[in-house]
Amino acid sequence: MKEILLIIFGFILGIIPPWLTKKRRLKTHWCALKADIDQCKEAAETLLNEGIMSPLYRLPLIAYQVSFPVLLADGAVNEDEVLAVGRFFSLVEQINRGLDYAAEMYKVGDNARLRIEFNRNMAKAEALIKPREGSISLFDGVRQIVELKISINVWEFWKKS
Repeated sequence: MKEILLIIFGFILGIIPPWLTKKRRLKTHWCALKADIDQCKEAAETLLNEGIMSPLYRLPLIAYQVSFPVLLADGAVNEDEVLAVGRFFSLVEQINRGLDYAAEMYKVGDNARLRIEFNRNMAKAEALIKPREGSISLFDGVRQIVELKISINVWEFWKKS
């Protein structure tokens, strides 16, 4: 009987450290995503407030490209969360493409098309951070999701795993 208890105890000790490592890794990915989301908001606010038609900066996508696939693969997000995060970063990618187009128009000296790209980028930046009618902004929705995921303690993960 003693041997069976020791085997069970050893089995449990073999499972817990990797499980805790996985949960800590997932939390780190959520924190990285939060940093990108916050920086996207700052850059969008800068675009709206400074009025520079062809700025040198772009909105960050690194955590979305690296961390979000890990979170998806580990089943750390549900369908609604995937949709919200996807919408947010899809708009970020559109803004970045618009900033690239604006840079091209600036380079060739096409001020009319530069103005068109600038106005489109402004509209997209507003859509990213300003509340929609009867709803919260894309930023606020995604930020709430990420904050909730970061605040989940290890024992709550145990219940969900």
